[in-house]
Amino acid sequence: MNLLKNCLLAALLPVVCLDFALAAPTAEEAAQLGKNLTPLGAIKAGNADGTIPAWEGGLCKPVAGYKPKDPAGGWPYIDPWAAEKPRLVINAANMAQYADQLTEGTKVMLQRYPDTYRLDVYPTHRSACFPDYVYKNTIERVMSPKLSGTAPGVVGAHAQIPFPVPHDGFEAMWNSLLRYVPPYETFDFTQYVIDSAGNRSVSNGSTTQEERQYWDNNLPESTETTYWKTIATQSEPPSQAGTKNMRWQYVRMDLHDPQNWSYVPGQRRVRLAPEFTYDTVSTTSGVLFFDEINGFDGKMDKYDFKLLGRKEVYVPYNSYRRFLTPQDKAHGVHHILPEAQRWELHRVWVVEGTLKPGERHAQLKKKFYLDEDSWAILAYVGFDHQDKPNRYYEGPTFPAYDVSALRTNGIYDLYDLSTGKFTTQAVPGGRGIGHLVHEPWSANTYSPTGLAGRGVR
Repeated sequence: MNLLKNCLLAALLPVVCLDFALAAPTAEEAAQLGKNLTPLGAIKAGNADGTIPAWEGGLCKPVAGYKPKDPAGGWPYIDPWAAEKPRLVINAANMAQYADQLTEGTKVMLQRYPDTYRLDVYPTHRSACFPDYVYKNTIERVMSPKLSGTAPGVVGAHAQIPFPVPHDGFEAMWNSLLRYVPPYETFDFTQYVIDSAGNRSVSNGSTTQEERQYWDNNLPESTETTYWKTIATQSEPPSQAGTKNMRWQYVRMDLHDPQNWSYVPGQRRVRLAPEFTYDTVSTTSGVLFFDEINGFDGKMDKYDFKLLGRKEVYVPYNSYRRFLTPQDKAHGVHHILPEAQRWELHRVWVVEGTLKPGERHAQLKKKFYLDEDSWAILAYVGFDHQDKPNRYYEGPTFPAYDVSALRTNGIYDLYDLSTGKFTTQAVPGGRGIGHLVHEPWSANTYSPTGLAGRGVR
């Protein structure tokens, strides 16, 4: 029986559809894109009780009164739903009623901090909106993309969501890695670490430039195409000012390993940084692994990824208030303060990664909750080798209506459930501008020579 077909035709949730065989979409499945399914593969209809509405195109135009600090766009955004009130509050006392719609990480937080952690649940808005070429390419080229290799890369795809009708966990994870982000951007971010006593410090303040050749519709598909190149130049903490890190991630991961470089001003040289991967800790006092950046980062060679299906889950969404709130007023002792976070009920794809026999990693299992409307990772839970949750990632997101994108890059809250520490990364950073679309950079910019010779401009 074709379980995915049944899910699509029924369009009644909550639904979990299991055990897909790896295969290209059938002609019947592909024909649903833009009809019963959105162009990116979400179920267009709302759910049975009306708590999830139908997708009607998303929030695509700037809200009246929007006046960004920079003429190119970015912050401050106007929250079009700022006047809404929570329709539901979930806390430790009533969480059992909603257990099927909570992630394992959310449950741990509710149980551990019953007096301070809660979910203020607002009406759901399916606000994801993307440029027309994203939809057009995804529909017209739906039969072309394939996985290649045992630590798979993607072939036959460019400037599209490669697997809008996924049959496999690897396909779903590639959809997330290749989710739409404008191809050339700059932004500032500030990263904080809050220890178990609530003491807060800045672990990284940087200006970042990002290039996504994959999403440049004017470039051809190539075995050398990268889906993410980034250069981050630190300004905080003062001891790290001027440090630059550069990372490359390829679409053809079966042919190319990720590449990473670091430049330290005092040494005046660029060095390869192969340690910027897997469960090596980043600049967050041990709270964040490199493969937890943006929820998941890097090759998919250590885990077997299984697609568990679609379901309804309470997740952070339309999170303007999270970033309009000054960070010193958003951070509590043990977590983001509830009044700074907005939760909604959304349909997500659930993917579980289990460590392969013989592979080494600090986590036995990873579980991901991918937004069906955008493929962004809205939540992630890591499990230790006793199969207990030890990391919990919340991915608050919001529609950037100035550029038709759903913002996820450079934004997260991650909790180390074993130590009580947490780390957050917030945009806008130092300049208060946020993400700005940029013209393409020269080829030399993203090279070791360019890294040593110039900063972000």
